Amino acid sequence: MRSVIPTLKALALKGAASQMISISTKELSEDLGVSQQTASNRILDLLNKGLITRRLGTRGQSIHISREGMGLLRKEYAEYQSIFGQGEGVRITGVVSTGLGEGKYYLERAQYKKQFSEMLGFMPYEGTLNLKVSDGEMEKLDLLPASRRMHIKGFRAEGRTFGEASCIPVTVRGVDCAIVLPYRSHYTNVLEIISGVHLRERLGLSDGDEVSFEIEA
Repeated sequence: MRSVIPTLKALALKGAASQMISISTKELSEDLGVSQQTASNRILDLLNKGLITRRLGTRGQSIHISREGMGLLRKEYAEYQSIFGQGEGVRITGVVSTGLGEGKYYLERAQYKKQFSEMLGFMPYEGTLNLKVSDGEMEKLDLLPASRRMHIKGFRAEGRTFGEASCIPVTVRGVDCAIVLPYRSHYTNVLEIISGVHLRERLGLSDGDEVSFEIEA
């Protein structure tokens, strides 16, 4: 793992964070100060770990850093921010969308409501505001230190298991809220936001409306 971050960084500086780039092992070896064979092995290692995607062609190879690879770089960035005291938080923007009603079902469980109330200082309204966000917006959450997340314990009730989650306190247009992030969820680009009030009514929101808020580091 020691060589992973420097190699990802070198590729990102070439533009592989946002698009497929053509790069030879000779060029990469010069950037990293290693032999061509070592550079080739590092590419194969990243490929096997799912940290890059690669396309081979008659003129060489093209490489793009995967979502997992960018996640490692963002984690590294967040740690350096913590070391040098320059964390500035992140700004998230999403679009209001209608959910499947699962948020209401889970928030009706007393075991969840008690934990949210104790940690956040408000009794959550039984429903969530769902925001569709892009991959880039979702990945911004990786920039936040672990200390910004509160752990919600899972439990067993009604013959089934209710899973663990984490939540991040935020303020949306002056209203105290929290992002809820289930550890197991089929939603990949939807942020579920809870509050002590019905957010759609309080903020006059409808499907398709854009909502932005900042999370302090």
